Amino acid sequence: MTAGSGILMQGVFWLVFWLGPAFRLFEADPRWSHNFAMSIIFITIGLAYHFRKISCQVLAVFASFLTIPTFLAFWPGVEATFAASIMLGITILLFLIDSQRGVELVNPNPRLKAWLKIHLLNFAYLGLAHMPFIFFLVRWYNPQPFLNYLPVENRIADLPTAAYNLMLLLFVPLAIMERYVKKIWVIEVSKLGFLWSVLMITVPLFIIVL
Repeated sequence: MTAGSGILMQGVFWLVFWLGPAFRLFEADPRWSHNFAMSIIFITIGLAYHFRKISCQVLAVFASFLTIPTFLAFWPGVEATFAASIMLGITILLFLIDSQRGVELVNPNPRLKAWLKIHLLNFAYLGLAHMPFIFFLVRWYNPQPFLNYLPVENRIADLPTAAYNLMLLLFVPLAIMERYVKKIWVIEVSKLGFLWSVLMITVPLFIIVL
């Protein structure tokens, strides 16, 4: 149970959720398609965490920064989903290729390699952090400029989204901390990140049910 496992779990869960019970929202308003893109981005980062290949983690970084054009409504959610799907496919392909080689595809000098293995996922987590920052600092108060490609999400209409974004802001430091700190007092940081991921699923669902 780690933060990386939690990211993968979230991606799979929310993809199933939007392909299943929430698909009617997409059918009624295709602007909700950005949620497919975000789910696939989470899956890409979660897989890169477990693949432990530099090439895969580089792709995860690029995938994570798709949050910026997607949540600033620079392009439709369908196009964002298509781009995220391509990056996921390439990530899996790179892993399969890397698994058949004695040396990784991306194999810099030992010092740089160690630095990349430590920090690449941190950059991917910071890419995810753009999602709540854009939501709260830009779209929360002024949704009108984004309505071509994103539905209205504000403090009244979409409390589950607000709760999720707030929890994601707290999750990113936990995920980064996991790579440097083993425990906070007696609590393992890796398990804390995973449990927080579980809450990031259950709390929005609880609000939806209410």
